[in-house]
Amino acid sequence: MAKGPLRTYTAEIDGLNQWIVAAPNQKAALEAFGVHQNLFAQGLADVTREPELIKAANAQPGVPLKRPKAGGKFSAGPAESDWSGALAEASKGQAPRKAPSRARLDKARKALEAVREAGEQRLAGLEAAVEAARKALAAEQAKVEQATARAEAAVEAAEQAWLDAGG
Repeated sequence: MAKGPLRTYTAEIDGLNQWIVAAPNQKAALEAFGVHQNLFAQGLADVTREPELIKAANAQPGVPLKRPKAGGKFSAGPAESDWSGALAEASKGQAPRKAPSRARLDKARKALEAVREAGEQRLAGLEAAVEAARKALAAEQAKVEQATARAEAAVEAAEQAWLDAGG
């Protein structure tokens, strides 16, 4: 381990335990924990200022210590900082996760696009039908108005003829 003043780092590695280590820097802490991910960047590790944790970690510098999240005494972690056994134990009975497939998402997006296209086509067809119906309505209204005007003219002519005949 690199020389220098020690800080006490705490981490959540396996989801079951609180882990601590006295190390000169974050990199050394991650190496002691046996972790290749930057737990600090992920918010899963940090420097602690709790006197109890500092005292426990400084008693065994560079050695990762663990205790149940609920509390208790710290003990040395798995041999050679290999906590993968603890992680495997914690995930027993869980199916391994595989990378998610985009196939379902792509299929759903394609279906959505097809529904939109079909809907737009149906709406365009209905709009055309409505426009044609409006034109037919306007033409029919014109015919009715012309027929009504002729009928009214015929009534007026008949009424006038009746009045002219003395009626």
